[in-house]
Amino acid sequence: MSSTNGIVILDKPGGITSHRALQAVRRLFSGAKAGHSGTLDPMATGVLPICLGKATRVSEYITELPKCYQAEITLGAVTDTEDAEGRILEERPVPLFEKAEIVAALKHFAGPIEQLPPVYSAVKHRGKPLYHWARRGETPPRKSRPVEIYNISLDRYNRSGRPHLEVTVCCSRGTYIRTLAADLGERLGCGAYLSALKRLAVGPFTVEKAYNFARLEKLADSDRLGEAVFRMDKALEQYQALILQPEIVEALSQGKKLPLTGILKIPVSNIIEGKLYRIYDPEGHFHALARIDSAEESMCLRTVKYLK
Repeated sequence: MSSTNGIVILDKPGGITSHRALQAVRRLFSGAKAGHSGTLDPMATGVLPICLGKATRVSEYITELPKCYQAEITLGAVTDTEDAEGRILEERPVPLFEKAEIVAALKHFAGPIEQLPPVYSAVKHRGKPLYHWARRGETPPRKSRPVEIYNISLDRYNRSGRPHLEVTVCCSRGTYIRTLAADLGERLGCGAYLSALKRLAVGPFTVEKAYNFARLEKLADSDRLGEAVFRMDKALEQYQALILQPEIVEALSQGKKLPLTGILKIPVSNIIEGKLYRIYDPEGHFHALARIDSAEESMCLRTVKYLK
């Protein structure tokens, strides 16, 4: 299986790092070149795309895809990591909120927002992740970053014991769900932290399509691991597909810029400079990502990544 090129959607268990999960999958595929896209914290479970072989070259596009999570948020306390793995800094009383109050607070975070990354995060300061400085007892400066919450909904509000919420969030790249939990706690006034997190989807890759380690090992034992591998172009469905003649595909593979005249049957009004396309031959084989660029006062198609 070392020549495998494609994407495995792992249902990551809790308690292990994304890197450890990656290495476990890599061993099953006989040491194939591999990389994960979109790190999950050790506590988190769910969808972790693992790119194998040439598919590692599309991991940056997977990272950009929208993501959906199911989060459990515990009310009444604040932790230094904004999640259950941190040290409790403060406990506060929790009022008997009405469900409508919780929903209204959640709606405040819908749409484009600014987030301040957690102190314990991989965001860099002076070339080192913030958690490096935090572990040394230092508080490095942090800059808020724009993210977008496409949808946020309250699934359950449990008032008994330590009150907690179950929330579904669909969001852009770079969104910290634990920061969202902490910010929600501040808005409600009682404090909160993320107590459980499951990633439900990354773009078209959903948890229903994911494989846990037991299923992958069973497939490996029967030499059927290929069943768990998605084609790499599955991660690129957000880009329009173009079917081109073999000689044009060959020219693109050589890095040539090709004038659009006679290549694309697209009205000029629909041409957008910088737009990416998936390139296929007439037999349906995926070959490359290509971009429309301007060159010498005309529009050309050129390869961004040749992936055949």
